[in-house]
Amino acid sequence: MPLRVRLDELLPAKTAARELPRALRRLETGEADHLVITNRNEPRAVLITVERYEELLRGALIGTAAATI
Repeated sequence: MPLRVRLDELLPAKTAARELPRALRRLETGEADHLVITNRNEPRAVLITVERYEELLRGALIGTAAATI
């Protein structure tokens, strides 16, 4: 499945290094759900809040548990 990203979700790595506090604020205020960090126009990582990460982990654990039933 190809990655679909809006332009406002892209964050070049060099910009992320300079403006990490601003990026974190965007996530914490809900302005962004996630930010895709790019290097040379290629997606390399996704920045999310700890709360969102925990939600994803819980969903993965539930999915894993359901698969073993």
